[in-house]
Amino acid sequence: MTTDFLSQVSLQTEAPKLKNGGNYEKTRQAVQDFEAFFITQTFQQMYDTIPVNETFGGGQAEKIFRSMLVDEYGKMTAQSGGIGLTDQIMAQLIQEQQI
Repeated sequence: MTTDFLSQVSLQTEAPKLKNGGNYEKTRQAVQDFEAFFITQTFQQMYDTIPVNETFGGGQAEKIFRSMLVDEYGKMTAQSGGIGLTDQIMAQLIQEQQI
């Protein structure tokens, strides 16, 4: 927990170092959206293995609902810290900009 906080602080203090007029917040949001997409794809593979109860479910509406539900799960997971991709990618982007 402490390392997450420290990495957040170090990334935020390096925000002004983004070159070429880069916007730290927009970049971080784009990276977080990428992480949400990645997590959503992983969750979708998991949910595809769960059988559908034909008695009380199934059909096109359930497919659409499941897709939307999994998409929201991915977004919520990424916003709550995700699997750490956002911090790692941001650190790499900042490091690449300093070269």
